[in-house]
Amino acid sequence: MSSRSIIPEIAQRAAATIAELGITNVQVIGGDGGEGHAEGAPYDRIVFTAGTYDLPRRLYDQIKDGGLMLAVIKNAGGGDNLFLLEKTGDHFESRYAMPCGFVQLTGKYTIDSLDPAPVDALPEWSHLKDREVGRRDFWWGGKGRDWFQWQTAGIRSFLGVTEPTFRAFKTTKTDAAATENHYWGLWDPDAVSLVLARDDALMSYGNATATAHLLRLIHRWVDLGMPTASSFTLRVFRSDRPVEGRDDAWIVKRKESQFVWSLPGS
Repeated sequence: MSSRSIIPEIAQRAAATIAELGITNVQVIGGDGGEGHAEGAPYDRIVFTAGTYDLPRRLYDQIKDGGLMLAVIKNAGGGDNLFLLEKTGDHFESRYAMPCGFVQLTGKYTIDSLDPAPVDALPEWSHLKDREVGRRDFWWGGKGRDWFQWQTAGIRSFLGVTEPTFRAFKTTKTDAAATENHYWGLWDPDAVSLVLARDDALMSYGNATATAHLLRLIHRWVDLGMPTASSFTLRVFRSDRPVEGRDDAWIVKRKESQFVWSLPGS
């Protein structure tokens, strides 16, 4: 076992249990799983047991062409999706997908910036909070904060893939409010316009540009069949590989990989 283990006690306990059971065809390697294990590559199969916002570059070279990878892909909109990815030449293509929920990877490949943040983390919030220009009721098919995350799961998943201005927010825990509540919106820095979907309402700040854009996106989402991220076909490439954009695809570029999302039949 490597000294680079994130939680060495778990690796040690697993190795001891395997030895106690007399299992001889399993090897326990302690380390950051995002780095893979080059010494045994290339592999026929790779399985993630935690969610990732990015696909580590090293894994492209550690799986055989035609090999399968089971990966949990996280998006800023919340809600994870399990993808079965097949290595095809220099990239991966999805063969199956379903919604799920997993903790995020720890170690080198943790990405804190895509987690929900308090709205006051926006530098402009100190000016925007006193410039509310509109508010309209919007219930997402239900009512109340308790069901908001479930009721908006579909649209959040879609916007997390397709809309660069999408932002996920959360309230700050205090002595008076120990529960952290999540909400979301669109932030358009060029127009200095913010819309928040929160508390059965759409709240507009600065001007109505972001709100009008959100309403157009909701109509588009309905017209497309109300897809979530698991409805998409996914191709994953190294981040430095040129990928041609298409009208029927959305490219989400991250540090080590870029994700090309498209809808079947679009």
